Amino acid sequence: MNEQHSAPQPKKERLIFLLIAYGLTFLMGLPLAIAQRGGYNTDVFPNAQMYYPAAGVMLAYLAARRPSLPRRFFVFYLFNTAALVASCLGAVLAPGDVWLAATNLIVVAGSALAWVFLLTERKEKRAAAGLRWHGGVKALGFVALFILLRTAAVFLSMLPYGQLGEYLAYWSTPAPYLTFLLLIPNFFLSFLPFFGEEYGWRYYLQPRLQQRFGPRGGVLALGLVWAAWHLPLNFFYYAPETGLQSFASQIITCVVMAVFFGWAYMKTQNIWVPVLLHCFNNSLILVYSGTAVVSNQTVTWFDILVQLIVYGVIFLPFLASGVFRKVCPAEK
Repeated sequence: MNEQHSAPQPKKERLIFLLIAYGLTFLMGLPLAIAQRGGYNTDVFPNAQMYYPAAGVMLAYLAARRPSLPRRFFVFYLFNTAALVASCLGAVLAPGDVWLAATNLIVVAGSALAWVFLLTERKEKRAAAGLRWHGGVKALGFVALFILLRTAAVFLSMLPYGQLGEYLAYWSTPAPYLTFLLLIPNFFLSFLPFFGEEYGWRYYLQPRLQQRFGPRGGVLALGLVWAAWHLPLNFFYYAPETGLQSFASQIITCVVMAVFFGWAYMKTQNIWVPVLLHCFNNSLILVYSGTAVVSNQTVTWFDILVQLIVYGVIFLPFLASGVFRKVCPAEK
């Protein structure tokens, strides 16, 4: 192999990452809009979109011919991403519930097989790609802390609506606790979408933005560009009738989560910690509300004000952590 091809090419890598993570996202926003306007099932699109950031990193690394990559795992992941893109297009060209069933199969079967491909890669290859677990059981403490804070935020959010009593009654039943227990095995059977975002955002993009804007400015910038990445979903999936309010809510969510996820990643240097955090953040909706339906919502400006106050007070103080005095090093 020619030496000049084996060396990383940062500019080329960044371009490929952006073309896949953002370019593909907004390109697929067109069939999403068509499906939404046509009244078709659009549930396949969010899962597929979550795969794009990591796919951008992997294609960038493979194109640059980086040495010691876990190539089998990368190729398998990219195959899954392509299959999900095909399902999204199928949902528009031949509408039907079969595409959602296919998507669920791709995510579950793909996640199960991905563990095999990942864990059979050599340790040094996993380490070179930032894919090894380290920090022991202590790293799980960040996940436990997040679950406690996220749950506290939900309870506090009920106060302005006068629904705390009703919500406490719901928590007096076994339902939320049994659902929570199911989230643990569910992670192993559906981790790829959450890995898809975190490998792109925290592992690849965060350290690069921190080098440019500083440790704190970098995570805040990441929160904003992460929110912008959700635009097609805000306007054509989450809340088509209140898209602007949905996007404002998305900015708050992404900024505060970027702070906590970024803090946890800098403290552990373990990408699997934010992957777990992202998984629980999304999956806990089922615990808190008893439903996993997040489409066709109505978001009000009052909802946004409550969210800004509650989540800002709980998560933004982590910006004062001493870990933000140093920059997480980006790869050369």
